[in-house]
Amino acid sequence: MRRFILLASTLLVLLLSCQTTTDDYISPLALSDAPLEEKLEAFGGIPVDVPMPEMYFDGTEWLSRLTEEFSSAGDYILISTFLGSSSSALEPMYRALMDAAERGVDVYLLIDGVSSYDMTETSKYMTPLYFLRDSGVHLVEYAPVSAMRLMNPAALIIRDHRKLVVIDGDTAVIGGMNMNFISMGAGEGKTQRDSMYLFHSASLSDALMHEFVDIWNAASVEKLDYDDFPIAMDDGGEYRAYLFNRGSGSEASISGMYASLLGSAQSGILMFPYLPVLDKNMKAGVRAAVERGVDVTMVMPVDLRGYAASGVYYFLPELIESTGADIYTSIYDENGELLPLLHEKLVIVDSRYVVIGSSNFNYRSMELSHELALVIDSPDLAARLEKHAETIKASAEHVTLEEARRLKDEEGSFFSYLFMYFGG
Repeated sequence: MRRFILLASTLLVLLLSCQTTTDDYISPLALSDAPLEEKLEAFGGIPVDVPMPEMYFDGTEWLSRLTEEFSSAGDYILISTFLGSSSSALEPMYRALMDAAERGVDVYLLIDGVSSYDMTETSKYMTPLYFLRDSGVHLVEYAPVSAMRLMNPAALIIRDHRKLVVIDGDTAVIGGMNMNFISMGAGEGKTQRDSMYLFHSASLSDALMHEFVDIWNAASVEKLDYDDFPIAMDDGGEYRAYLFNRGSGSEASISGMYASLLGSAQSGILMFPYLPVLDKNMKAGVRAAVERGVDVTMVMPVDLRGYAASGVYYFLPELIESTGADIYTSIYDENGELLPLLHEKLVIVDSRYVVIGSSNFNYRSMELSHELALVIDSPDLAARLEKHAETIKASAEHVTLEEARRLKDEEGSFFSYLFMYFGG
């Protein structure tokens, strides 16, 4: 406990040393009647055109599909993942990646420096990915934890949380799954509940390629050039989308993206927020939407590992009181059996706009992590994802304020909450 208190206190000092803001949530632009598309571009969204994506909600299926994509690559593969490691179940995928490099495909893999500190069940199975270099894979860790970096500890809490894949300038992937055991290798019914989206889109591939090169060059002595990675001919995707990248050299605002959606919503917002620890501006943005008559529903997990549950239970009453949103927890199925952790990042606004990517709806994703999010204007996609979301909500439990207060009193922990605020 003493070590935990020290860690929480250290995180508080680190946060106070960072210059961050979520003022976008209460900005005149976000709350204005300006067209949503105008707001999204003003906050740094890059317009792209995308088709209907292939959607994967099962890690086992996604593992198989990604392995196929690596096996068929002919020119280059760019990958960024927050947590990356191997296990027996993932060996075929990594073998496909090594085979690609050995046949002359340029493979660049960026993993965050905290991969070796994975706190999920992955830690029981994981093998570090350094062996990939033997096959010619270019592998770089973003901001690895080291003695030198401890001289600037504030930098340690800025992590690269993005998940993306670009293959041959045509195939673009974005979503929430890491390349590790618990995301893809644990088997059906055991992998985390999550999502990945595959687009055959030159437009999105081009935008993601630029973002990858920027963060690679910020993390590596081996510099890349945009021209190293040609893009396929424009395929004219049928849906307009806006890519938000909060990373090296980017002016895009994840806060501004969410603030714009909250400020423009007219009827309903359904979201799956992972660890929705919000600051006062974020709470105000949600509250303003609710007071306009927007039905805001949050279906959230409670991670029963260690500190996480007690942190969630500590802030739950405040989340309900301060936002006015309807809160559901997704922990057990209709038979009372424990469900895999809901790690999916999904927002649906007015049955028209869909948000996917790596970004959680919490303070850390707004201000302390490099994130990717894609806002897609597509009633067709929204309808499909609403059906998916309803299957998850159907077994979720609505949390009343009274129940939330009971959980806080009996199981909540301020120090767990403090840790989640900065490190969750």
